[in-house]
Amino acid sequence: MAQRHVELLDAAVQLFQKSGFHATSVADITEACGISKGAFYKHFDSKESMILELLQRYYDEMFREADRLTEELSQSPLLALKRKIAVELEKSIEYRSFFLALVTEFPPYEKGPISEFLDRIQETHQKWHKQALMDAFGSKPEKYLDDLTLVLEGIIHSYLMQIIWKGPALPLDRLGDFIAECIKAIVENDEALTPILPVRSSAGSDASVIESIVNDLNTFRAEMNIDSARCSGKDLQTVDLLIEELTQEKPREFLVDALLAQLYHRSYLNARLNKILTAWEAWKGDLT
Repeated sequence: MAQRHVELLDAAVQLFQKSGFHATSVADITEACGISKGAFYKHFDSKESMILELLQRYYDEMFREADRLTEELSQSPLLALKRKIAVELEKSIEYRSFFLALVTEFPPYEKGPISEFLDRIQETHQKWHKQALMDAFGSKPEKYLDDLTLVLEGIIHSYLMQIIWKGPALPLDRLGDFIAECIKAIVENDEALTPILPVRSSAGSDASVIESIVNDLNTFRAEMNIDSARCSGKDLQTVDLLIEELTQEKPREFLVDALLAQLYHRSYLNARLNKILTAWEAWKGDLT
């Protein structure tokens, strides 16, 4: 069953990249896998739900590989940043035709589950970049972190467009090194830098952390809905209870701890929960 599920996804991404989403029918996908159209709906509710799962797979693969590198290169934060950038470039190029078709057929101004998912995951992606920069350079760039994140994302995007539209292929490890060294040069020579984007005040920072955790949990819950084959109703209820508790005026720490621990014991959720757990522990003061 699981193997057939993956085969359908692999066939779909090839067809989407070749013909586009709207021009590819469920029948086209099932024919490529040699199964009936009815069997498709044992795995997916719709073609749109398949697109959402493919998007989630892309980000899961990238975040998982980056997390692995972070653990392996914990003694060299700058090297970890270089490898994270290389992984992002590699995954983006691997899925380039998929994303080009996606942007063409689901523009950001159109409302719908795919556009909404892209908005949420883009926010998560930007937070991931910010955390990668903080891991590499500590608190030094904190006052202009939003600007530095946009600079990093702009450089990555520009190189991706160079590779995709003009070619030739570039050595991604060396490119990751080059981009990270450029960012390092900015941080080390930041005396004349004044933030362009609004600087968040420290007042109300506790509330901001909780709000960020709740946003991450809402994204997390949406991802679990997509991965319904593995996610139980009980796990979804636990996430709902977490969100409800964290939106209270005074969240009960013991209850949040217990609910997070309950979710963390589910092995398939471990990697996705790490960022939320870290933020929660920092809010409590356990990491200060």
